Amino acid sequence: MYSFMHLSFQEFFTALSYMLLCDEEAQEKVRELFSKVRHGPQHFHLLPIVQFLFGILNKEVAKRLEEKYISCSQGIWTQLKHFILEVIEKGKEDQIVRRTMQLFTFHCLYELHADDFVKEAMETYTDINMSGSPLKKTDCWVLMYCQSIECLELSGCNLTAENMKILLPALQKCKALVLQVDDLADDDLDGLLTALGEGKSLELDLRNTNFSDEKVQDLLVALTKHKTRKVQIGVKSITSNTADKFMSLISKAHGVLDLIKLHSCGNVALSGQLQKDGVRAPQIVLWLKVPEMKMICDSIRTSGYSLTGVKLHIDGPLRCGVEREGQQSALSSIEMSLYGDDVFDCRRIHQLCQTLKQKPEWDEHADELISLLHSQTSLGEIVLLVSSLTERCAASVIRLSQACSNLKDIILQVNGFLLEEGIQCLRESKRRPGCQLLLLGRRCRKLADQCSEEKDKRLSCNDNVLLALHGESFIEIVLRHGKESGIDDTWYCGIDDTWNGNEVNIDEEWEQTRYL
Repeated sequence: MYSFMHLSFQEFFTALSYMLLCDEEAQEKVRELFSKVRHGPQHFHLLPIVQFLFGILNKEVAKRLEEKYISCSQGIWTQLKHFILEVIEKGKEDQIVRRTMQLFTFHCLYELHADDFVKEAMETYTDINMSGSPLKKTDCWVLMYCQSIECLELSGCNLTAENMKILLPALQKCKALVLQVDDLADDDLDGLLTALGEGKSLELDLRNTNFSDEKVQDLLVALTKHKTRKVQIGVKSITSNTADKFMSLISKAHGVLDLIKLHSCGNVALSGQLQKDGVRAPQIVLWLKVPEMKMICDSIRTSGYSLTGVKLHIDGPLRCGVEREGQQSALSSIEMSLYGDDVFDCRRIHQLCQTLKQKPEWDEHADELISLLHSQTSLGEIVLLVSSLTERCAASVIRLSQACSNLKDIILQVNGFLLEEGIQCLRESKRRPGCQLLLLGRRCRKLADQCSEEKDKRLSCNDNVLLALHGESFIEIVLRHGKESGIDDTWYCGIDDTWNGNEVNIDEEWEQTRYL
């Protein structure tokens, strides 16, 4: 017979039963149904009945029912039209009604297949925002039939390549588009670019894709033909040609483009604000391999742009949390914030990271990696993730604080133990008054034979602590006592962590707990 979108027998037969009543009684039942639905979400379980009524009044279905001596009331059809138009009108004034009933409205109109009425009803829906609502295949079919769509927002809808193909006609119609799609292949991108055409206001999130370098170039070129505001692209790798097209997009979209991100499997992340001739340009975020990062940085310079407010994150040159003999420390990641146009020695950083992978102790190579930052006079904040705090690690951190005159915060996240030798070194050293040092890690409370190895982390003598050193002051806050400290085995601080840019006020009574 007819393939209904909502396959629930109970609601279907309830709707069908109205058709078996006399016209007056049927209309009364439908009035009662609409009255309950109008009273709010507690009656939304009745919406499938309404949807089935629209399906039953579809001309094709109604014709087949008449062959079985079941007539569809014209009065019910009038009630349904008034009801759905009422929902649409309320949606104009009430955003909550619009968000909760929008997809239901589309489903009802789709069930009806009455082109003239659907066109009349859909004239209201020039702007459709489904962001945050996971869309099924049937939802995508419904959106495809939206006739007057101008602005479409589909972010966080769990869209796949298959569903996107259904939506292509809708994407073609709209003038402004916010779109997030996962797992697109190179072939899928061709169809998307064709549907987008030219001249749209665009926000594209394609970070969970894995495009080849050639397709990334195609995409960057295509985006120059639009008013691109934000774009995120997942890449396998990039070449110098891609870097040039990356900057070409930025140059042509100057004044419109707010943000551009490239995501790959690299272990270096850089974010910063581009500017040219003192005029603010887009923010960029790059997560690439070091050689690829250098290509982009070189292209930025040759294009006449500069970077300010730079944050650089070097992730995982070695593994953390591996049990080792002795009291050695290993560097796992670096994150730093700079304000100015200082130049990084990216190639040397890459070489040192490779060396540390082979020999993951805090030795002369780790010292050299940190010492590369001494020349970065605009370094404002640095986050280091290490496996344990040793005397050598502490001494290297102190030298960094003394070398960088603008460095305000050093955050040291220790995956293992804050060894007494390291703490003592920090307390006794001559620290620059303007630099605040925060340490997160585990501290053993035993007076002798203190814990220092991975296997001891969950013992009751070990607390998770926060140490704050500023000027001559030293404060310790216990975050978790004893066995509770094993709940969270690692400390991680992302590139946009909530305490970036904050300062512990050591003169206020335990106010530091706002960092926890």
